[in-house]
Amino acid sequence: MGRPKHLIQRNGKTWLENIIEVLQQFTEKVVIAGKGEIPSELSDYPCVPDIPGVAGPLSGMLAAMRWSPNASWLVVACDMPDITVEAVKWLLMNRTPGVRGILPKLPGSTFVEPLFAYYDFRAVGILESMVVRSDFSPRNIAAHNKVVTPTPPPQLAGSWRNINSEIEHNNNNNSRA
Repeated sequence: MGRPKHLIQRNGKTWLENIIEVLQQFTEKVVIAGKGEIPSELSDYPCVPDIPGVAGPLSGMLAAMRWSPNASWLVVACDMPDITVEAVKWLLMNRTPGVRGILPKLPGSTFVEPLFAYYDFRAVGILESMVVRSDFSPRNIAAHNKVVTPTPPPQLAGSWRNINSEIEHNNNNNSRA
């Protein structure tokens, strides 16, 4: 988009601030993974750097899990500014004993959404084994037999929409007006 997505503003707050505001309702601690400028308003949040040699979002996910190995994680990408409290509630309601991850599969899609998903603390082993195989695609986590891929209700599906272009961003703003 020609600029850091997490710093794009909506209603006077960055996408990152909006995401954190939702997540704080469900977590003891919010951690920012990856590199990049962090708004001064968020300087009190821990920042975990990516793991060298691990490509893409898997690097930040694994860095967070190594940073706090006994924590389970709600992972949300910075380009998903439309997450809602209702969507997080739905995601967490799908937790069951033995499940290592919950990666939603949206209605009409053949892919799972690993970047607004839940990862049990025991999922770190799955991620570590992927890195050993040089498999850096978070979607491939869904192949593990301890990972579930439920379909969210249609009214919540917009929470999993990532915005990757200025056109999508503008269309989203116009639809909210």
